[in-house]
Amino acid sequence: MKTSRIVETRLEESIVALFHDLPALCGFTVQSRGGIVLTDVGLYTQPPVEEAKLICEEIHEALVELVEERPEARDLLVGRTFARSLH
Repeated sequence: MKTSRIVETRLEESIVALFHDLPALCGFTVQSRGGIVLTDVGLYTQPPVEEAKLICEEIHEALVELVEERPEARDLLVGRTFARSLH
């Protein structure tokens, strides 16, 4: 398996786990402003502010951990929107 495919697989696993572990999470966008920045985080139903902050922190920590483990994942994250898929 090529390195880029390994990184893509690890990214997919991380994103799937986030949506599984955070049922209120609808989607989010990742930007780079010197570091990984979350924007447009969608939650349903809107939790209390403190809970929403904790959810955002959990997402951020998971993405930072991924980038620390696989720095090339940063290029796959930045500028993308990730959304829950409904089947």
